[in-house]
Amino acid sequence: MGISQTSPSATANAQLGIALPAVGGIHWPAIRRRFFTPAVMRDIHDNLHASFVRVGWRPDGLQLDQVRWHREDQGLDTICSSGLQAMILVPNPNDDHMGEQHLIDTVGEFFARYTRREFGCLRYAEIANEADLGSNGFTSVSDYASYYKQVAPAIAAFGIQVITSGTSGRDLPWTVALASILRNANPSPPVSGYGFHPYGVPPNQMAAAVEQLRDAIGNAPDGVAPTIYVTEIGKSNAADLYQTIVRLAPVTPTVTIYEYMAQPNEDPEYGLRDNPALYDAVRRAGAAIAAGR
Repeated sequence: MGISQTSPSATANAQLGIALPAVGGIHWPAIRRRFFTPAVMRDIHDNLHASFVRVGWRPDGLQLDQVRWHREDQGLDTICSSGLQAMILVPNPNDDHMGEQHLIDTVGEFFARYTRREFGCLRYAEIANEADLGSNGFTSVSDYASYYKQVAPAIAAFGIQVITSGTSGRDLPWTVALASILRNANPSPPVSGYGFHPYGVPPNQMAAAVEQLRDAIGNAPDGVAPTIYVTEIGKSNAADLYQTIVRLAPVTPTVTIYEYMAQPNEDPEYGLRDNPALYDAVRRAGAAIAAGR
């Protein structure tokens, strides 16, 4: 039985997204004041021409809420009332000190809550961040596939496009191995597409890198070609960032830019609001994509 896939039109332009910090957690009051305001959402939507933001949540932070999900409600309400949609970055197992089963239960609770509360706002779900890196809590491709198979069906049941973890750079063997495991599973889990974070790829090779990954995975048993979602990419050079976006736009449903603004403890190298030239590059590229639709 093949994995169900949804592929974009060959001439479709990508939806542009902007990465924001996770909602909730101990530093939420400061993060909310800095990132989750109507003014920031208007800037992302109106000036950068983005249609969604990529955002996760902190399962360990739920214990801080006197009213469960209160902090997450504040963040998602701000996003979804602005006209933006959300790509939800589903936490990695090492984000929950209470263990993987607790996280799986919490993932189900999250999507049940916010598909009702923010109807139509949650569009994509990327299952974990850069799972090919051991530091993110997975010991192997099989370990990640096991987690994916446990959470993806419940998320897809809400009508959300479910995307595998974006790999850090061109980790073709990892993604090919993952596709094989998921396709041979019985039952095979829903996969809308495969995540890709094309760090290290020159702008003029972006489209070719997406096609290379698609070819390496190969068609599903039902003949459907795999869809590749660019769920994160950042560049420190403005000209490179502009070219990256416009070259990716025809070959992927999403181009997600890391990041809107650096947090105080982060290197501001990729922050759009930290670097006016990067901000302008995304603004111009976003306008070009919007004009091409």
